[in-house]
Amino acid sequence: MTDNGTVASILKRLLDGQAPNGTRPDELGDWRDTVQALYDAHAAGGTAAVRQSFNALASRNPGLIALIASGEEDHPGGVLAKSWKVRNLSDAYQERPPWQYVIDGLILMPSLNIVYGGPGSLKSMLLADLCSCVAAGKPWLDPLPGDRGQNLFAFTAPPLPVLWIDFDNGTRRTDERIDSIAKAHGLPVETPFHYVSMPRPWLDISDITFITGLSDLIKHLGAKLIVVDNLGLVTGDTEENSAAMAQVMGNLRWLCDDTGSAVIMVHHQRKTNGLASGVRKGESLRGHSSIEAAIDLALLVERKEGQDDIVIIPTKVRGYKQFDEIGGMFSYTHKDGTYDLESARFWQVEARSKERKDLDIISDTIFDILRSAGPTLTETLITGVRDDMASQPGGKAPGVNRVRGLIKRMVDHGELAQSVTSNKRYISLP
Repeated sequence: MTDNGTVASILKRLLDGQAPNGTRPDELGDWRDTVQALYDAHAAGGTAAVRQSFNALASRNPGLIALIASGEEDHPGGVLAKSWKVRNLSDAYQERPPWQYVIDGLILMPSLNIVYGGPGSLKSMLLADLCSCVAAGKPWLDPLPGDRGQNLFAFTAPPLPVLWIDFDNGTRRTDERIDSIAKAHGLPVETPFHYVSMPRPWLDISDITFITGLSDLIKHLGAKLIVVDNLGLVTGDTEENSAAMAQVMGNLRWLCDDTGSAVIMVHHQRKTNGLASGVRKGESLRGHSSIEAAIDLALLVERKEGQDDIVIIPTKVRGYKQFDEIGGMFSYTHKDGTYDLESARFWQVEARSKERKDLDIISDTIFDILRSAGPTLTETLITGVRDDMASQPGGKAPGVNRVRGLIKRMVDHGELAQSVTSNKRYISLP
């Protein structure tokens, strides 16, 4: 019978960063295959590979953890006293360097962040633009030349290697987007903008083995900004609306701290009936509440369909909040004779005025009613908009003439259609 103490000593030696002690695996009975796998891992990749292999083995055989623990003397504080690093005021009073930023005043390093929005909000394009600027050390969101960019200032960014991990758009589209944005910013080919698209094995952030493997890759590349597109596709068997997401987000937090990097997860917005709900905007982040609770920063990207302007709204900020929203404008060109992107980038423009926000809420409510009810009499539509907005928490009905005037403008601009039947005017979606 193999002495478990001997096996435990070998395992601890390998996990602590030491070389094998010369014991042959075939002398270890039932533990032969386990020790051989760790020896092979050490030969292939050193201690990091041993720890990754051990995590994978322990997930299938929890007895490995108990085996190592059995070879250690009991600590009067119990198992956690041996494993946890308990800090005290002598640690807290140590001088620390100031926080570092990936994007000055916005994205900390290390930090865990989410950028989210509805379909077509340009959130992934915006992040690709941000990554290009970080990789090159260029200011992000330069003010648009002319009146719309007056009195605005770009966000400074130090040059840092970037890793983009795509599980959503596919290699062809990812190539095109990064190509067009990098060229718009004049990035040389040696700029450290690394990316993968639809890789195998597929990332599963609920599995600590995958997370440790991703940490090794990030350290190898020296990446300090990591974007994963998107959260809903990499949670493995964990349902994003379940409380188990707390542990998944904990894995991501560990990744940030272990690599010293800023991690941004692209995510989606929960379906809502327009912007007039009166609910805090952060509530529109899809999934379990533990997702928002775990992050340092959440940025909601809003865009009205067919427009090049976007609004970036921080809905969760740990620390000092420097702005309520940022205005942006997407600028792009196509290659001759095609719809392929040739160049693409974002500029900073003045964010929406209060009047513009109010009109956006009214127009979104109009669209919601028409999607649900179909062609509607003008007066019935006006009443419906006012009733809907007044019924929301803290809501207030807009004036009749204000709603009527907006409907007329939307008809004039082709956003709505108008028809007359039996001298009655109906409004519908075009």
